Amino acid sequence: MSSDSALGELVIAEARPRTWRGVSWLLRFIRTQPLGAAAVVVIVVIGLGAIFAPLLRTTDPVEFGRDVLAAPGGDHWFGTTRQGRDVYSRVLYGGRVSLLIGIEAVAISILGGTVLALIAGYFKGVVDGIVMRIADLVLIFPGIVLALAISTAFGRGLGSLTVAVAIIFTPAAARVIRGAVLQESAMAYVAAAQVIGASPPRIMFRHILPNILPLMIVMASAALPAAILTEAGLSFLGVGVAVGEPSWGADLSGDSRQYFVQAWWIAVFPGAALSLTVLAFNLLGDSLRDVLDPRLRGSKLR
Repeated sequence: MSSDSALGELVIAEARPRTWRGVSWLLRFIRTQPLGAAAVVVIVVIGLGAIFAPLLRTTDPVEFGRDVLAAPGGDHWFGTTRQGRDVYSRVLYGGRVSLLIGIEAVAISILGGTVLALIAGYFKGVVDGIVMRIADLVLIFPGIVLALAISTAFGRGLGSLTVAVAIIFTPAAARVIRGAVLQESAMAYVAAAQVIGASPPRIMFRHILPNILPLMIVMASAALPAAILTEAGLSFLGVGVAVGEPSWGADLSGDSRQYFVQAWWIAVFPGAALSLTVLAFNLLGDSLRDVLDPRLRGSKLR
């Protein structure tokens, strides 16, 4: 047997166990976390619906129609609104708004909170005190009130909504992650890195950051449904998306509320989409906590 063929067989032999380990882990996850697996399926379906909304829609979601308050069926699967807008198309596009703002705001807040936590937890002392006092200053305000003030100040739109939601979640993320940074900073590997002359940025981002990554994932999974609800709340209060734009929260507010009794579909379908999305992300977050920290619920995943 030639050396090239022997090397090829060795590579295949090493790759095969990795593949089987991945499949085995996935099957074990489905078996031990059935709710988490079901949540992933729901999230994927909702995400695909939002991504391919231009292809899946039946009509333009902001276009007025002649069929006013039409019941579900026929050309309008989820019925129509008081303005004749197709509820099914608005639900699809509303998922775009909620998921986009939720993911962007959570990504900004987790990354920003992690940077602040690394700085505060590593340098401690005066730096830690300043960073944490600023975080406390933001946290003393009720989240929805602070987000309402920010959205009102910057005006309606996806950008202002994202900034508002990110600002209210960043201090909480920084405070939680700071505890993990303090714990990691006391470990021997950090002292060893300092002895050999590693710079603080290298220690923070090269050594400490990888060890707090599971906590960051758990924090993101917990913050995402809360961010989606915050966006829906702001849109419900009239400071979210522009007037007429599809949004699950906006479609449950305004003039639509006077027609909920005679046209139940106006409230049921956007509300069901919002509730199902938040529930799915919450269940996924619980499963990720079990997987990434088995001590929480005794998960046997490894």
